[in-house]
Amino acid sequence: MTVLTTIEAGAKAGRPESERAESYGAHWDAVGSAEGEAASFDWASAVGALRYAFQPIVQLRSGRCHGYEALLRGFERTGFANAGDLLDAAEAAGLLATVETALHAKAVAAYCALSGWNEAKLFLNLDARLIGRPDSPWLSRDPAAARNSGIVLELSESRPVPSEIVVDRAVDRYRQSGAGIAIDDFGVGHSGLRTLYEARPDYVKIDRFFIAGIDADARKRALVAALAGHAHALGIQIVAEGVETVTEFYTCRDLGCDFAQGFLIARPRVDLTAVPNRYPVVEDLNRKDRRQPSESHRRLSEVIERLPPLRVDSRKTDLLDYFRREGSAAIAPIIDEHDRPLGLIRERDLKRFVYSRFGGELLRNRGLGDRLDDLVIRSPVCDISTPLDRVIEAFSTESAADGIVIVEGGAYAGVLSSGALLRLVHERNLAMATDQNPLTRLPGNAAILRHIEGALADSGRGHVLAYLDFDNFKPFNDNFGFRQGDRAILMFSERLKAWAGSAGAAARAADAFAGHIGGDDFFLGVSGGEESEVLTRLAELLALFRSDAESLYDAETRVSGGFLAKDRYGALRRFPLLAASGVAVVIPPGLHGLTPDAINTAIADHKAAAKGAEDKLCVVRLA
Repeated sequence: MTVLTTIEAGAKAGRPESERAESYGAHWDAVGSAEGEAASFDWASAVGALRYAFQPIVQLRSGRCHGYEALLRGFERTGFANAGDLLDAAEAAGLLATVETALHAKAVAAYCALSGWNEAKLFLNLDARLIGRPDSPWLSRDPAAARNSGIVLELSESRPVPSEIVVDRAVDRYRQSGAGIAIDDFGVGHSGLRTLYEARPDYVKIDRFFIAGIDADARKRALVAALAGHAHALGIQIVAEGVETVTEFYTCRDLGCDFAQGFLIARPRVDLTAVPNRYPVVEDLNRKDRRQPSESHRRLSEVIERLPPLRVDSRKTDLLDYFRREGSAAIAPIIDEHDRPLGLIRERDLKRFVYSRFGGELLRNRGLGDRLDDLVIRSPVCDISTPLDRVIEAFSTESAADGIVIVEGGAYAGVLSSGALLRLVHERNLAMATDQNPLTRLPGNAAILRHIEGALADSGRGHVLAYLDFDNFKPFNDNFGFRQGDRAILMFSERLKAWAGSAGAAARAADAFAGHIGGDDFFLGVSGGEESEVLTRLAELLALFRSDAESLYDAETRVSGGFLAKDRYGALRRFPLLAASGVAVVIPPGLHGLTPDAINTAIADHKAAAKGAEDKLCVVRLA
């Protein structure tokens, strides 16, 4: 029997904390006194001196508590500086598995003493050196005894997995014992993507390094967004570690992270007496946020199929009845006791049972028990409020062939079928084609307006919203022809695309968006980054175009610095060589209540000043 089932039995029987502690002590006596390596050090006393603090892991869009990570405290009473030193010493003494097992038993005992402990999962760190070893904790000989244990083992990347270990086979043994798998501190450890590939975890916990300041760092955002998309396509959920600020919270949520853990929500506590079901701080942040993608929520709500789910502890005959119903779908969503999705069961995998006269008996006699665990396949998971573009980008893969499980507030909401996903792809492509400028292929007015609205709602970062247009373009177009006019527009659009593409590297990790309003009118939006650098590079863009535009003239016109053409009143006069000017509206962080109309007014009021400026740029700072 595993450590958890021993402690759980005592908790369910109403045994007091002192008796559960004795159970832990008895476990240590049974496994810790074998062999004499511990003679030179009192390992039992060292482990007994430690205490566990618990820190919540909370669903980002609902505030629902998903689980707690157990964190060791009290090393000042052991002679070790931290858990790493203690476990290194235990490994040197040949007692790593013994010490880790005793520590896990202690964590479980403390956790089961909390009111409501069975409503949330317990995340425990497992030393990577124990993976695949027969003496590792949580390897039950009787898989049925440990079903639905509520334990998630965090495979830390601070130590390498032994090279001779086949990780996927080793991890499967923990799964057979009922434990979930998480990769801890992802991105800063030893094996990274290889561990992600081989372990096929249920959770990936992104290290604090990538979360700190993510709201102002485009490279971090790009990495986390890519990881979230890849993980969700494989049915893996993302935990953002070390979330400490409101802007980090919103950024992680909007990039697709499922859960958050950090000081913004709650610090680790050793005096915890109960497991709260929800955390008001997260509920308040979501309620105050004006950027919630309501359109995405509405559209996904319209297209998902709200298939009735089956609980994982249902009987297999219930599954047969599910598929035998008239009009039943080809898949059955499977949830746990808290309505959290576990995956899908496909009818095609059960055909020989579904259509057999003795299907129920055959299915029950496979030696797998009468639950549904072993029939569930991992499926992509997506929150119902995820922006549609991110849904499409993340799930247009073979992994979504059977559908995408949609969750709301961490609970099962429905299934997005492959057919519905194709409809969303078609709608997006049609909308992009309709809005895109046919000459420059830049986004048009609808996308520009969405960008402005999003920037105005994102008060956590500073923004620069710039309107750019050519000076005296009509006389140039009339005098030199529409082909030269199109060449000028394409020339500027390519500069603009290159500027936006390089903004992250050159403007200290800024996000940039380029759009084409129409004719010689363009838009550039920059979020984050250093304001001075953005404005300097914007002035450089305008200067570069002045230089580029000289190639549109013959040598004589270039030398003279201008040309004769009719103005709007029909009078012949001299015009300078083609140039572009711009009004840059600067919105500082923390500014609320602006509307797109306010931006348009600021631009209109300062266009003349921009055209008269030496560097062709007028900067307007809103307050």
